Amino acid sequence: MSRLKRLIHEIHCRSLWQVLMIYCGAALVAYQAVQALTEGLGLPQWFPGFAIVLFIVGLPIVLATALVHDVAPPMAKPPEPTPLTETEAARIEVEAAAVHLETRRRQRFLTWRNAAATFVILLAAWGVVATGWYLLADRAEPEQMAAAEETRRSIAVLPFENLSPDPGDTYFADGAHHEIISRLSQIAALRVTSRTSVMKYRGEGRNIREIGQELGVTNIVEGTVRRAGDRIRITTELIDAENDEHLWSETYERDLGDVLAVQSDIAEQIAVVLRATLTSAERARIATRPTASLEAHNSYLLGRFWWNQRTQDALTRAIEYFQEAIDKDNSFALALVGLADAYAVLPWYSDFSPILAQREAAEAATKALELDEMSGEAHTSLGAVRTWFEWDWQGAEREFRRAIELSPSYANAHHWYGLMLAWAHRFDAAISRTRFALELDPLSPIISTNLADAFYFARRYDEAVEQYQKTLELFPEYNTALESLGRVYLVKGMYEDAIEVMPEGGRARLAYAYVALGRRDQAVALLEESKQGPLLEQLRAHVGLGQIDEAFTVLEQALEERLMWLVEEPNVDPYYDILRSDPRFQDLLRRMNLPH
Repeated sequence: MSRLKRLIHEIHCRSLWQVLMIYCGAALVAYQAVQALTEGLGLPQWFPGFAIVLFIVGLPIVLATALVHDVAPPMAKPPEPTPLTETEAARIEVEAAAVHLETRRRQRFLTWRNAAATFVILLAAWGVVATGWYLLADRAEPEQMAAAEETRRSIAVLPFENLSPDPGDTYFADGAHHEIISRLSQIAALRVTSRTSVMKYRGEGRNIREIGQELGVTNIVEGTVRRAGDRIRITTELIDAENDEHLWSETYERDLGDVLAVQSDIAEQIAVVLRATLTSAERARIATRPTASLEAHNSYLLGRFWWNQRTQDALTRAIEYFQEAIDKDNSFALALVGLADAYAVLPWYSDFSPILAQREAAEAATKALELDEMSGEAHTSLGAVRTWFEWDWQGAEREFRRAIELSPSYANAHHWYGLMLAWAHRFDAAISRTRFALELDPLSPIISTNLADAFYFARRYDEAVEQYQKTLELFPEYNTALESLGRVYLVKGMYEDAIEVMPEGGRARLAYAYVALGRRDQAVALLEESKQGPLLEQLRAHVGLGQIDEAFTVLEQALEERLMWLVEEPNVDPYYDILRSDPRFQDLLRRMNLPH
């Protein structure tokens, strides 16, 4: 019998066909579970592929271990043959058949046992790697980001100058600027400075080297836009910021309807000049036209213009323009993203109901993803909804990781992901993520302040003070940073310093300082003032005065209204440590799906 036939015979005899079929079926079920775990835990996308490799490796192991088992009892040297009666011969034949059946039974048992053991060992190996990655990813994240950063080209796109006869066309120049940044941000090989940081250079005398040093980039893009009737002219230049050398320039004169194609071409040409490798997926995303309607696109640009103002009135106008864009093109995913973003941030700047904001923002972000699953902006918007409104921390992390995978230089994704990590008590990861967001948007006062906040939540108070002071050097009147610096002084026992820097909006916290300084009358006066204000001010005053039951009454009302500040205050703010030992506080965290 040939070796191949012998192998097939052994596989058949040992029931290996059934074993291998069941092994493959179990591997398929396990693979589906692995995919679910990868999404649920926010593991890298290569983990399901790693599982497939393990299962393939297991196949020959199952086969080999089955074939090496030879459990037939050792044969002694046969005695000299002697004549047998028919009865004796029949008995010996029956005994031999029984031994053969027992041998095959034991072989099948060992085959099944080895197959099951191999499968369990492979699953365990995957689980060990996945667990290690999940537990150590936060620590490894800073080194991974630093290593990736070494290979990325840094670039800032300065605000485009409006040369149109109508000064009202400034929004159009801003829109071209925004779109080019958005497209470049989708290229993993580039580090693109956020639009927020470059807007300060609008209309200034521009020394390219100084701008490059301030923003920490080696390349600068400048441009002009002139719109006349149905024609548009866009001129762009790419400059080496280190030596002021012009690397590339181009002038595009097109019909107004071709403006989106021009923006895609500019982004691709910049990538080519900088020798940034584009994947086929990145090239396809850059070339995709977000809408075929120029009117819808104009409305979207106006919406983004007002969204960037971050006031209640401006956000209300932004919502109107985004809705107008959607009405003109209901397949315009970016307009839906803008609508989601506007509703998501509105409660931070007004008394708009978080419950209504969640409904509108979630609906818009979900629709945007149905239209364009590859939109990093849409995943970011949905991540914000999961964090701020729904308290779905795993779902939020999944959305933010996907957003960063699709748009690596989208500062909002890194920034809001950093906030989520801090509120989930993962402070080291929050610090590294927010620091990276600040590299993308180095002149953003809110990101700079939130980096200091992450240090504060981690109880690294000296580092927090240092970062708040850096923020205030750039933005001396920025009340958010002043108030946050004051709260650090409070927990450090620097009460006079806290009183000195705390702006009007944070005065209720000073009840704590006045009590510590023996000025209880002033603390009680602050409490009386806060009773006329928002719930957050009441909570701060009650905590400062040590009124625990009153504080929990306020917290219950805030939880019922799902007020957004609950994710930060009192969740991770050390000012509220007086509440943490109370079982009601642990119950509060549990109801918000937070570590408790």
